[in-house]
Amino acid sequence: MVRIYLSLGALVLLCVACSAPSMPVPTLEPTLELVYTPIATAELPPTATSTFTPTATLTFTPLPSATPTHTPSATLPPTATPTFTPTATLTFTPVPTIAMYVDHYVLHRPIERRDDLIDYIDRSYPYGGTQFGQREVHLGVEFFNPRFTPVLAALDGEVYYAGDDAARLFGPRLDYYGNLVVLAHDVTAPEGGRLFTLYAHLQQVLVAAGERVKTGQTIGTIGDTGIAEGPHLHFEVRVGDPESYLTTRNPDLWLKPYPKFGTLVGRLTQTRSSSEGVIIYVRTPERNRETYTYGGDRVNSSGAWGENFTLGDLPVGTYEVLVSDRNGRTYFRETITIENGKSTWLEIVIDR
Repeated sequence: MVRIYLSLGALVLLCVACSAPSMPVPTLEPTLELVYTPIATAELPPTATSTFTPTATLTFTPLPSATPTHTPSATLPPTATPTFTPTATLTFTPVPTIAMYVDHYVLHRPIERRDDLIDYIDRSYPYGGTQFGQREVHLGVEFFNPRFTPVLAALDGEVYYAGDDAARLFGPRLDYYGNLVVLAHDVTAPEGGRLFTLYAHLQQVLVAAGERVKTGQTIGTIGDTGIAEGPHLHFEVRVGDPESYLTTRNPDLWLKPYPKFGTLVGRLTQTRSSSEGVIIYVRTPERNRETYTYGGDRVNSSGAWGENFTLGDLPVGTYEVLVSDRNGRTYFRETITIENGKSTWLEIVIDR
């Protein structure tokens, strides 16, 4: 952990804030399967079956703007749309607590890794982002691909819900996600609570509530139902309550990194508060990236980290991290190393 305190008068360095073009799609084909923890410390006997009861319907009112428009390069031919009927709330057996290390990369990508598809997170509207106050705080991440692209289960589990949200609330309002699937996984988060994944704006739903699914199984196809501009997958990680919009966690901390990639995780605190997020520049001589601190008070940090920013899908290597203002004044500068399949923690404290 690196903790650096800088005063406003201590630095007069000028920094030209570099634009951060999107990183090209990684072309590296995985040559090995990383071994990840969490690992259960002991085999616990199952306890008595209990009934999961969702929390009360949310009543807060600010509605998010539609997610950004993305124009796919190709359109896959549609298949026949199946009929689906969501069932009542399922009954679950409580999941034993899992002894977790700090990293808990247990989820696979919900999009197949192919040259013609995008299986990495869009960074223009990341988890916790507001696009500097222009949009409602984002509590999931996006994967932009053509309509009817298969959507895959990120982990073995049971279908908690499959259908639309016209009459059952999963977001801040009805008909927000359109067609969606929610999976319950036999994993417990570091802070306690069962792990759920949500797949929204689907064109087709191809599973039914109560069905068991395997990692990588097709559970639906990409669409733009609900509040969406253009076809894409909206993907969320929820802990404890699958029907509460306020139980999300950052997917960057759950999705397995590519081989020879890692994740920057950290917390930025400063004298002046900002609800719109602070830009953090991450760069090398060959590439420039940027990320943003979480905006708003509805964004949850991981119980294992307590972070307020992340940047995943970083190739291993050494990076310079900077925080500067629009006038080029630098408030923070530090060198970090991204390791293979791991999270690198960075704490930034700024007096401004």
